Amino acid sequence: MTSEPHPFPGGPTEPRVAAEEVNFPRPLKGSASQHLVVTMLADYWRDYTGWLPSRLIVSLAAALGVSSSAASTALSRLAGRAVLEQSSAGRASRYRFTPEARARLEIGVRQISGFGSEDRPWDGMWTVVAFSVPERSRELRELLRSRLKWLGFAPLYGAVWVSAWDTADDLEDSCRHLGVENYVIFRSAGEGLRGRPLIEAWDLDEVRRQYTPFINAYRQKAEVLAEGRLPGEEAFRLRTEVMDAWRAFPWEDPGLPPELLPRDFPLFEARRILVALYNPLLEDARSYAEEEAARLAPEVAGHSRAFVLKG
Repeated sequence: MTSEPHPFPGGPTEPRVAAEEVNFPRPLKGSASQHLVVTMLADYWRDYTGWLPSRLIVSLAAALGVSSSAASTALSRLAGRAVLEQSSAGRASRYRFTPEARARLEIGVRQISGFGSEDRPWDGMWTVVAFSVPERSRELRELLRSRLKWLGFAPLYGAVWVSAWDTADDLEDSCRHLGVENYVIFRSAGEGLRGRPLIEAWDLDEVRRQYTPFINAYRQKAEVLAEGRLPGEEAFRLRTEVMDAWRAFPWEDPGLPPELLPRDFPLFEARRILVALYNPLLEDARSYAEEEAARLAPEVAGHSRAFVLKG
């Protein structure tokens, strides 16, 4: 929900550090119900600081194919992860994103908005980090590696990771917050280096393959949508579903500059399909969400703010 000129432009240090403490369910792993609920809430109520009654969330989740029991379990677990905070009003439970989660989502939205765009400028410089974490601190090492991957890094060697984007400030904040002290971060032009090319940190064939199911699943739906509109509930479901699938890609693909990729790299075709679906579905999907809010939680009606992707 983890990019305009580059994936993670700098921002105030405090929100970035606080955001580290939020345990969002990782794409491609964990409960699909949790992923869908996060994607849906982040799209329509990411900036809303009021409370969303659980009855509204459960009803909207049903449109996504999530049963009421699965939705309730997902809400409880997301609260346990510090993604959501919970309150009760009588017998009714209410939820909203924690401030830390909103800070993390803001970073993620910037990443998603630029990911796959062929217009992202690249300055020809790489960010390189070398680090050492003691064997006795395996958990810390895995946390650091997970954070590096989320920032678009890949291992050139075991403890030498590289990124094509300027993420040095965000990475330094992460190292400081995690308690990693033995590291060095620097920027370098690739042509000035000797030995293994930095691009070989990624297996591009493996990255390429992950887009095939997405393209096969949504290309025809984009063509159908170009010929007409969908009913509100169907638009709401498809818009959430396509974004939930899309937001997993930055975990496995760093969004390398177009200059470094083959012209037929499928990321760009997948991005065109995403934009062709996601933006045109906005009006009908948001209308459906607002109708449900007016029916089940009138105090929430009028507060949704659906996200728009740049083409």
